[in-house]
Amino acid sequence: MMDILSDKHIETWSIYNAFAMTTALIIALVSKQLSILLVVFSISIIALIFINRKKLLNTRPIFGIANTLTLVRFLIIVLSFYLISFNDTNLLFYSLSIAVILDFFDGIAARYFNESSFFGQYFDMEIDAFFVLIMCYFYYTYGGVSWWILIPGALRYLFRIYTFCFPKPDVKEDKKTYATVIAASYFIILLIGLITSGTIQFLILLIGSLAIAVSFLIGIIQYHK
Repeated sequence: MMDILSDKHIETWSIYNAFAMTTALIIALVSKQLSILLVVFSISIIALIFINRKKLLNTRPIFGIANTLTLVRFLIIVLSFYLISFNDTNLLFYSLSIAVILDFFDGIAARYFNESSFFGQYFDMEIDAFFVLIMCYFYYTYGGVSWWILIPGALRYLFRIYTFCFPKPDVKEDKKTYATVIAASYFIILLIGLITSGTIQFLILLIGSLAIAVSFLIGIIQYHK
């Protein structure tokens, strides 16, 4: 019973987080302040950890190895955009590459140490979504890429709002294999975009963004099946 209540709290949090991040994106676009996204999401993640604190404290080791890797990944992303000059895209590339590599290992750790959980699933998904959002915002605001790059950045949050407006109580959000592969490929594309420019950068970002859009479209279709 406690697990069911905890899962419901996480799902409720994800709705609030979607609305908060969508609002933060609009404000950040108007003010051209990337820090707004960093602050709002940091507060949101602290709230997620707080509502699951009892379970996390009872985990051995505390918080779990997989969740710790995810948390480190989140900190690397936030600190990279706080501390590294936006003109130094090479340093951003190397720093954020570590975060993407950790994304691979936290999944392995979760399976190896049998740490898979509803919290861990959402924790990982939301850090992934934030990475995409912050990178897309960066390309639009500081990288000279057109407005279309914002679409893949906002899709996760718009999809979550959509499922809130058109709920299906019998459907639980879950990671699909095809979506995981596309997302992982897009992470790499977003990184490569930092060390490329011109037509090459445009093409790889466009192809990756179209793949993400198709992935979410399939998700909506499957949601209504």
